[in-house]
Amino acid sequence: MFYRRKILLSLIEAFGGLLSKTDCQKLLFLFCLRRGKNYYDFFPHKYGNFSMILSQDRSRLADLGFLTSHSDFQLKDSHSYVDQIEKKDRLALEALVSEVGDLRGEELIRKVYLEFPHYVSRSQIAPKILERSEYEQVSQSWNHTTSPCLFTIGYEGLTIDAYLNILVSNNIAVLVDVRKNPISMKFGFSKTRLSDYTRIAGIAYTHIPDLGIPSNLRQELNSKAAYKNLFDYYSSQILPTQKDAIERLKAIVQDYGRVAITCFEADHQFCHRHKVTEHLEGDLNFNTPIIHLHRNYLHSLVSSDKSSSYGLWNENRVYSSI
Repeated sequence: MFYRRKILLSLIEAFGGLLSKTDCQKLLFLFCLRRGKNYYDFFPHKYGNFSMILSQDRSRLADLGFLTSHSDFQLKDSHSYVDQIEKKDRLALEALVSEVGDLRGEELIRKVYLEFPHYVSRSQIAPKILERSEYEQVSQSWNHTTSPCLFTIGYEGLTIDAYLNILVSNNIAVLVDVRKNPISMKFGFSKTRLSDYTRIAGIAYTHIPDLGIPSNLRQELNSKAAYKNLFDYYSSQILPTQKDAIERLKAIVQDYGRVAITCFEADHQFCHRHKVTEHLEGDLNFNTPIIHLHRNYLHSLVSSDKSSSYGLWNENRVYSSI
């Protein structure tokens, strides 16, 4: 069993064996932040912090017989899982139980909202949960930037929830998939699921396969020289023939303002998406700023949340890839 699932089962056990979906999302979120371990990642959702992988794990653990088929998180038997997790995790779980006590429902949501305002930015229930003055204070920490910008992002090294967190945090309106074949063994990143999950996060999805690189050209990329040869070929032989696809991308940026193009590689220099942006930078009719996002962005985001002083939204800062 994945260790993260043992953490989940232990948390349910520690809080009495039954948690509502909302309470489990909030308590597991607090546990991960208190522990300083992203056993699960979360993104801003219409009900606050949310994890797609947590929802997937609930269904899987029900199929395996660890949880009941009930829609909430309910242990199926009295087996102890707390004994199966590491000592530091047990201590952190005990501390969370002591801290939270019987706090559930709206009071638990309120606690999380006030402490981690970033995850409130898409909440539809925040005006009901928080006092007006609290809501105004919380909203001051959100990224309100709407100026046009073209971002690029790779999902290598990211969970689907961490990936969505980066997109939402930058107010991305449309995600443009530039993979030739948008299929992935990584949970959440094949075309159908990625489209569904971005929609849940309030982000439109579109696929422009003509901007991708055929898989037969991506064989034996085992050196910088191999990548350079591939990208030289792509920029000189493939991109010039895809004028309609480039114009479609430009139109999406023109219509929606804040757009991200995506592929797999974390480092944009090892992904063809950097050749797409270089092509656009050479287009006299394209003057939208370009920013390459990367996974280290999340470390700044999480560490800054409690102080509500992000310093993340200055778009003159380029987040170069690792």
